[in-house]
Formats: sequence, structure tokens, C-alpha cells
Amino acid sequence: MISKFINRVAELNILEKEWKNLPSFVVISGRRRIGKTRLLEEFSRDKKTLFFTFPETIKPLQIKEFLEKASKTLNDRWLLKLNTYNWYDIFDYISDRIKGEMCIILDEFSYAIKSDRKILSDLQRVWDHKFSKSDIMLIISGSLLGMMKDDVLSHTSPLYGRRSRDILLGELSFFDSTKFFKSFDLGVEMYLLLGGVPEYLKVASKYSNPKDFLLNEFMSKTGYFYREPYYILSQELKELKTYFSIISAIALGNSKAEEIASWVGIEARKIYPYLETLMRLGFVERLTPITVTRRVGIYKIRDNMLNTWFNFVYQNREEIEMERPTLDDNFLKTFQGNIFEKVAREFLIEELGSKFQKIGKWWYGDKEIDIIAINDKTKEIYFFEIKWKKLGIRDTKTILNHLREKSRFVEWNKDERREYYGIIAKSIREKEMFREKGYICYDLRDFEKLVRKR
Repeated sequence: MISKFINRVAELNILEKEWKNLPSFVVISGRRRIGKTRLLEEFSRDKKTLFFTFPETIKPLQIKEFLEKASKTLNDRWLLKLNTYNWYDIFDYISDRIKGEMCIILDEFSYAIKSDRKILSDLQRVWDHKFSKSDIMLIISGSLLGMMKDDVLSHTSPLYGRRSRDILLGELSFFDSTKFFKSFDLGVEMYLLLGGVPEYLKVASKYSNPKDFLLNEFMSKTGYFYREPYYILSQELKELKTYFSIISAIALGNSKAEEIASWVGIEARKIYPYLETLMRLGFVERLTPITVTRRVGIYKIRDNMLNTWFNFVYQNREEIEMERPTLDDNFLKTFQGNIFEKVAREFLIEELGSKFQKIGKWWYGDKEIDIIAINDKTKEIYFFEIKWKKLGIRDTKTILNHLREKSRFVEWNKDERREYYGIIAKSIREKEMFREKGYICYDLRDFEKLVRKR
């Protein structure tokens, strides 16, 4: 249980609107630990609710536990005497016993599908004939993203066309994630390692520095995260060894499809279905240069926790198993610096989003610019370098000069564009001096101010 409920305002508002327009049928999906159950607890706490979380077990045990929970919630002892293993009979019986407004939450519904796919058509029949004609709000949620998409949301599902709303619950934003920590700067460092998964952030909030956290929770056989990727990936993917190899290849710096295929040891043309699956599940992302229209792209690990695990655990398993893990401070700083680019992009969208329409990375040959933002209407272009370090005056001048030089290679409205140059860093000495000269400079103190405004 998360000690305090942070954000999810948009999702709660959607659910409240559905509650005011009964009957309604909502589907919620999201990865493990993302906070689906916590969201549903917060939404339903002031409502008459039958809330059941399916255990990952066999159907008879699921039915037994469901009948016990329903009997207690509806105050109906006859439910315990139902002699059936048919979900249709159970839902049909319950529909006749509900009076007035009620919320029915079937949490971790994907585990029910795994045990008995017929539950989909059973629930569809009861919804069509009973629930949809009463003051019922039916919510089903699940962590197995592939199954929820293919078996619940797709056009081949018996439930297709019944839902009034579906929600894909994503990670908390960077800004909300830092609220789990007493220190803002510590929250930033932990976010770089974990992303915005609430349960992960709760574990990290017990630590006062990222190094101890990594050594105890990642690089230890008893750590919370030591086996976490196996749980996540094994639930979604069948060819686990191949997918592990692909993600490991990306973690090692193989970013092009051909490079990844070569490292894994399969034909280049056969790597694409695997990459597509990893992207569909949100584990990997494909990036293209912001100003390039042709098909040029590289692959990066999108999930922060997986990125951390494959960089600090997967490559050091022997040391960890022998209980002699080592953590290189310089490697940690470099790793955090690479992730900090994503955080800087999120900050710019929040801070300057009205001034541009597109934002992304740019590279060409050996030239690379961390972030470029573009406004096609005003022909304005923003160039940013991102540094996970404390910058002195000389450092800042050097970086800005190099940035100006590299910007000349960006082929976008060269003859009529208006250019802006900036730096985002951990801290910038004499930041105001550079701002007075027309540069856009931000550091963690600006990030913190923005968090406090929210």
C-alpha cells in the first residue's frame, strides 16, 4: 500500500464522470506495480463496491474466493452455497441481488482469463442482458498488457464494443515522482534509475542516496529488484532468452537493428518482430532525428528500471552471486546523464511547451544535439545541450560555443529561422548572467520551482 496517494487526477476525473453516467463499463490496463489497484481503491472508497482481486491460481480457487468476497459485500450467505463453477451463473445471480447504484471491480482480470477464457463470453452475456440495464459501474483491470489488448480490447474479444471507456495507466510524471522523497535532488536521482512506477519509488524512498539503493536493492541476491525483470518479462513474453539478449544488446550500446541482430546472433530481418513486441509493451522505444523524414532510427530502452537492471545487474551477475558487487561512480554518473535527457525534455514541454510543436533528439554522422525543439509556424528553433554535472562559467561558455557550431549542420529552414540556444544542467554558475545574454539556462533549482507550482 502506498502511504499517500499522488496525482492520478485525470484518471480519477474520468472514473467519476463514468460513475455519474451509469451504467458504465471501464477497462483499465497497466504494467505491474503501476498503481491500478491503488487508483481503484481511492476511487471506490466512498461508493458501494464489490472489489475483487483475482489471484494467480486455478479457477476453482478463484471462484471460491470470489464467492466469499461477494457474500460478505452483498450480505448474502446463499452465495456460499452456490454449487457452480460457471462464471455466468455467478454473475447472473449477483446481478439479481444488486439494488441501486453499485461499482463492481474485477481487479487483475487477466489472471481470470488465463484460468478460463470462457469468462469473457460469460461476462459479455451478463453485461448485455443484466448489468447494462441497471445502475452498475463495471471495472475490469489487468497487468498483462498483451492479454488485455488482445483478449479484452481487440475487435475479436466477446467484450468488444461494450466498454464506455478504457484507460492505459502509465507511469507518474517526473514531477510527481519526486514527491515520494524528502529531498528533491534525491528524488531526481531515484527517478533516473526507476522512472515513475509508484511501488518502485516507495521502495527507493527508504534510502538517502542512490548508491546504497543500487547495492542493496539491485545488486544483491535478496534485493527487491534483483529478479523483478524476470517477473515482468516472463508474464508477457514466451521466448525469454531471446528478449533478454535483445534488451542486453541495447543496454551495451547496440542501437541499430542490424547491430542488435548481430549481437544476438539472428538474421537482421528477423529482429524486427521482437523489437515491435518490446515497443508495443513499452519496454523499448525507437528514436528518429527530429528533422529527418527518411526511415532512420535507433532503439533505446524506454523503461528506466529495466535500463538500470540491464546496466548494473545483468552485466555483473557473477559478482552479485558471489556477493562481491562493485559500483563504479563514474559509470553511475554517465548512466544518469543519459537518462537525464528524457527528464530535461519533460521539463521543457512543461515550461516552454507553448513555444514549440515538436521536440526530440538530433544526430547526423558524428554530430549530435541532445534536444531540439521546433515551431513550424514561427520558424523558431531551440537547441539544447543536457549535462548531468555542475557547470562553471568556462564550462558553460564552451558548451554553448560548441552547440552553435553543431547547429549549422541542422538542415531546417536555414535561411529564415530564428535560433535560440540553451543548457540544462545539474547546476549552472552565474545562470542569470547567461540569461541576460539571451541564452536559455535551467538547472535543478528551476525544476524544483516548477514542481512546487504544480
